[in-house]
Amino acid sequence: MEPFEAHESLSLIVDASQASRRAIARAGTGYLFIIWGIVWLFGYLGNQLLASPALGYLWLGLDSFGILGSIYAIFRQSRHFRTPHSWRMAAFWLLLLANGVLLLWIAWPLPMERYLMFSTILISMGYGLMGLWMSPVLALMGVAISILAVMGWLLIPAYLGYWLALVGGGGLIAAGLYVMKAWK
Repeated sequence: MEPFEAHESLSLIVDASQASRRAIARAGTGYLFIIWGIVWLFGYLGNQLLASPALGYLWLGLDSFGILGSIYAIFRQSRHFRTPHSWRMAAFWLLLLANGVLLLWIAWPLPMERYLMFSTILISMGYGLMGLWMSPVLALMGVAISILAVMGWLLIPAYLGYWLALVGGGGLIAAGLYVMKAWK
């Protein structure tokens, strides 16, 4: 292969990568990160500040907001943009969450701190795995949230809810803003 051909091939790869990022941004990915970042932010704060049954109602409301907001964002964007891989992303998250529910069922009962850590790491792992296909930024975000969550669990367990709100919720919101700005 001649140097010119190699340069042209690399240029095509970079162009395809940028087109993929723009497509992901147009598909509403940034909005999804922000929606779920809000859910995590207020949910984990609630874990730190509220007791049952108020905590259960808070998470019910937040999860409903997250699901309905995600459906709205996906359908709103899907009118303008469709990708042949969209169903694979949806299937990936459904499989990940279904297996997470099965693992929780096997391991139940869990102390609240371990449940929070399990949920955080499972979802962060999902973002990390998606990042392997879509963008190193997503992979790094997933790994960073998991590592920071474990550090908080080990170093400041009495403030775990606050910590997870910051690194989990704040991390997802920051990732959403990054995707919306940098991947236009």
